[in-house]
Amino acid sequence: MSTQSTPAVFRPDCGSASEKKESPHTPMLYLDRSGTIQRANESARRALEYGIDDTLEPCFFSHVHGRNLHRVMRDLAHMVSHRTQRTRWLLRLRTGNGRWRWYRAMARNHLDRANARIQVQLRPL
Repeated sequence: MSTQSTPAVFRPDCGSASEKKESPHTPMLYLDRSGTIQRANESARRALEYGIDDTLEPCFFSHVHGRNLHRVMRDLAHMVSHRTQRTRWLLRLRTGNGRWRWYRAMARNHLDRANARIQVQLRPL
């Protein structure tokens, strides 16, 4: 029996997941530093139960349930003022048909890039 160890495998750094192109199947909202939704991809519109022709209220905070609102506002303010890179929430959002639905959300700070934004990935529960 050989006691040789397995040689290390070199894996080049391919960048972080946030630097790679996002999948169009992942529900994503793109916010500016004031919390205005600049863009919602088609998957996010479906996850939030909005039709293609439905108007999406541009203020992200208007979609957040009152019991989750303080924490979401505080965390996004920290992203803007203290350059916090990411945060996660379990929160309720109002859907296009007016009901409240639970989501896991992960926000990532991309405000220091050319197209400054906060990227919010949603996962319906």
